[in-house]
Amino acid sequence: MQNYYHVLGVGATATAREIEQGYLRQRTRLRQLAADPAMRVRLTEVEAGYGILGHPRRRVAYDVLLAQEPDMLALPPHYAAAEARWYHHARLARSLNVALLACCLLLGLDWALPLRQYPHETVQSRFPVSVPAALSAPEMAYRVHTVHTSFRLPSAIGHRVRMGQAIAVWQTPLLGIVQRIRAPGSPDGPAPFRPYGGTIYGTFFLLPLLLAAVAAVGTWPGHSPETYVNTAAVGALLTILTLVMLLCF
Repeated sequence: MQNYYHVLGVGATATAREIEQGYLRQRTRLRQLAADPAMRVRLTEVEAGYGILGHPRRRVAYDVLLAQEPDMLALPPHYAAAEARWYHHARLARSLNVALLACCLLLGLDWALPLRQYPHETVQSRFPVSVPAALSAPEMAYRVHTVHTSFRLPSAIGHRVRMGQAIAVWQTPLLGIVQRIRAPGSPDGPAPFRPYGGTIYGTFFLLPLLLAAVAAVGTWPGHSPETYVNTAAVGALLTILTLVMLLCF
């Protein structure tokens, strides 16, 4: 006889609410894998199990029959170990999603708050650095340090900032990301321009938004362990991509 408690992933003493949650969790997971015929069979078993355990009178009758087969009450060791690993990984993945969501909220707050302006910054150092580029088209940037800020400039506009020059710098208040620079003495005029890194709140703003959406799904309760693990994996990849955009562009 089929042990429907095992099928739904709950214990024999589970409450009606826990049985419903187990059913929804298994159904969601198996529907995502419905292309596999074996998963469709398991989905049929889950539906049948909930049809019995979700009905109080049917559950009582089923428990009486199940008690007559003691071997059916014990969860198979390999099944129990696999389930335990999944739930352990799911807890770690959900914690990672929470951390990623918190980072995205910090980015959002940093973007929303008014920029901190340094109207009279003096350029203390300016030296060339390399930036990622194709071997056939190497690129160079300039690392610039002032009294309160540090930023990189693309080589195409590096001439707009010189040693000892007085410039105005706007940076975010929490993370200190330089958003705009204005060099009144520049030969190209005093119009503000962006350094490397400032585009995370401009051109590449969709990356943090997408990361926040994925992390939010991965922190919402009631999902299957697979969902938590998959969203954490996608979130980690998006985090790496966001950091690359932040540091290199």
